[in-house]
Amino acid sequence: MKQNLPKKTHFERIENRTGEGMPDVYLCMNGVPVWLELKIVKNGRVSLSKSQIAWHSSHFRCKGVSFFLLHDPLTSDLFLFGADKAIELLGSRIDDLRPAALYIGDMRGLIESLRPAACALWSDAMSR
Repeated sequence: MKQNLPKKTHFERIENRTGEGMPDVYLCMNGVPVWLELKIVKNGRVSLSKSQIAWHSSHFRCKGVSFFLLHDPLTSDLFLFGADKAIELLGSRIDDLRPAALYIGDMRGLIESLRPAACALWSDAMSR
């Protein structure tokens, strides 16, 4: 992922053993902060921990922007979901979640879509 990012992007992989639920990646994309939880789809289903759901739900309530980025190894597709979908994602089949995805595709398209998606979610958050 890191090698595909635009020049004005700060990338930080979070290796946090104390802050349960904290996302795996922090990005600042030309002034837009983005948190990403990286997940692999296994047996067609999404698995999240209670602490991940709690972190994203709390961050969303405070008008923060974060995402779940899912990779389906069977199709090689990436799926991007906003934090507001945390509970909906838990244990769901990836095929059932397709309509709720903000993005479905490959890494190149994701990188082009991520900053606009974050800006749109942040704009929505400011109007709630």
